[in-house]
Formats: sequence, structure tokens, C-alpha cells
Amino acid sequence: MALPALSVLAFIGVTFLAAAFRGVTGFGYSLIAALGLGLLPSAQVGIPFLLGADLVLTALLLFSRLALAGQRFACLGSCCVADFCRRTGVHFGEICLDRRGVSVDWRVLRPLLAAGLLGAACGGPLAVGLDETTARLVVTVAVLGAAGVALVRRPPAWLADRRIGIAVAALVGGLISAFAVGGPLISAWLLASGAERHRLKGTLAVFFGAADILGLAGRGLLGAIEPGLWDLVLLYGVPTLLGFAAGTLLSARLSPEAWRRLASGGLAGIAATGLVQALVQALGKAFVALGHG
Repeated sequence: MALPALSVLAFIGVTFLAAAFRGVTGFGYSLIAALGLGLLPSAQVGIPFLLGADLVLTALLLFSRLALAGQRFACLGSCCVADFCRRTGVHFGEICLDRRGVSVDWRVLRPLLAAGLLGAACGGPLAVGLDETTARLVVTVAVLGAAGVALVRRPPAWLADRRIGIAVAALVGGLISAFAVGGPLISAWLLASGAERHRLKGTLAVFFGAADILGLAGRGLLGAIEPGLWDLVLLYGVPTLLGFAAGTLLSARLSPEAWRRLASGGLAGIAATGLVQALVQALGKAFVALGHG
């Protein structure tokens, strides 16, 4: 599959930036990368790439701190028993308190996961039936809506209802499976419901990972994963991983206030870009319809 050189370079920049943002904040890869979907050959080959890339970054996010813990424990092996226990406790505390990225609230997650997987099972088949122009427009509108919701710092109290949470989880599962975006909607419900913030990142990572897996599996069973996907993996896999590594390193150097400013500023930029793209694509679709009429 021959791709224009400028499109390749442009999407390398997009996926690097998106992965770096994910490395810093723990979310947002698909929101940013989906804005560059027009640089890829088609939405039907681009969305599976976004699902796969997001799944890999989720796995890295969940397991990187466990690997760091193991590395630090190994470095302490030469210490005497008492000193080993003392220093291990210190290092383990640092790992757990530093954003506590692998802590998962399974009590809250279980019903959401069941609803999300049900939505994901329906989302993929529906998206496969869309034409290319409509698929790109729906992705852009979903990005705009998700980024807009993510900008709300204090979700309204009425959103905390458990039935609303299950409905939102089903919707988000379908959106992720179909278009690889929609995560901030479930984040907003978790925050409104009073979920423990130190468990939020790990809980969301498991939910998104499960939806990604089901979305890819559904497309595979429907024969909707095109051979061109592997070309995208070869072209953009390494820049994506490098971006995530750069973002992770930057995150360790940011103060909590700088982290919040970067996250909120990034979401505002995503929402603004999504709005412009949605308007342009909607106008383009309207002109095409008028031309055929």
C-alpha cells in the first residue's frame, strides 16, 4: 500500500504527539490520533490501528509500574535483610503513591465492564456498515463530544446515578469498539459517582483495554480488518512507542499543577480542532449531497 510521503510524515507527528499526551496524562491517545484519521488510507483500516495502538499503550501503562517495582527490588538484593526491608518499603511506597497507576476498583468496574462489553459487541458491526465519509464525520463528532465532556472539571451530581453509569458504559463500549474514541464520557461518570481518584487511571485502563480487545475481535470475525493494517503498524508503531516513552519521562518531571494545565489545555485544543473538522466535514458532505441533487 503506497502512501503519500507528506501524509506519512504528518501522521508520524500526530501519533507521536498523541502517544506522548497519553504518556503524560494516562488518556487521550485515540482522541488526538483520530483527528489525523484523514491522513490514513481509510477509516476502516485506520480505526483498527488506533484500537491496537491504544491497547498496547494501555498494557504498558498498567504493567510499567510493576516492572519498575521489580527492577527496584532487584537492585536491593545485595542489602542485608533489615536494610532490604526498610528500603523496599520506601521504594514500594514511592511507586504506589506516584499516581498509583495500577490500582483498580473492581467493585465499581464489574458492572461497567459488563455493560461496556455488551456495547462493544454491537458497536463494531454497526461501524463496519458505514460509508467512508460518514465514518470519518462520526469519528470527528465523537472526538468533539468526548473532549468537551472531559473539559468539565466537576460533573453534575445527578450523573452519579448507577443506571446512568451502566448506560454510559454501554455507549462508551460501543463508541470505542466502533470508532476508538469516547473514553472521557465514562471518566466523567466515575468522577461524578465519587470513585476514588487514585484508582481512576487503572480502572479506566482495564475498561478501555477490554473494549479495544472486543472491538478488534469483532472486526476480525467480520473480516473487516484490511491487510493494509500491517503497513500502518510498520510505519507508525515505533513513533507511537517513542512518543509514549517521551510522555512518560515528561510526566515524572511535571508538578501536579503543570500536569493539570497540560491536560486541560490539551483537551481544549482537541475540542477546538474537533469542532473545526466536524464543521468542515459536515459542510463537505452537504455540498456533495447538493451536487448529486
